[in-house]
Amino acid sequence: MSRILVTVIAGICFTISTASALEKNINYLARMADGKLHRAAEISGNIYGLLKRCPALRPSEFGKAVMAVPLLLNEGLDKHLAPPAKFERAIRVYNRAYRKAVLSKVSCQAGKAKDPDSYQ
Repeated sequence: MSRILVTVIAGICFTISTASALEKNINYLARMADGKLHRAAEISGNIYGLLKRCPALRPSEFGKAVMAVPLLLNEGLDKHLAPPAKFERAIRVYNRAYRKAVLSKVSCQAGKAKDPDSYQ
């Protein structure tokens, strides 16, 4: 019984800390300058688009962190935690970059060379 109780309490604490971290990250993006936010969304769209075309590529730690940007943008909009117009513009930038990367005729190696910090 006590093991179950400890497990439940640990799960609740983890959920609360995860929700708190999620809110902190969304607030960080909300305070970020538009140009910087758009650049992060663009990099994220490029990474997702290139990974769709080239599944053999693996994102680096930086790439994985940047890949969270569109998820945070959508979560911020869904939960009304951020200015909607700012996040909607950033999502459009992400979608444009993603579409452009998927439709690009550039080779996988050339795409990787364009942003070497994002891939292993």
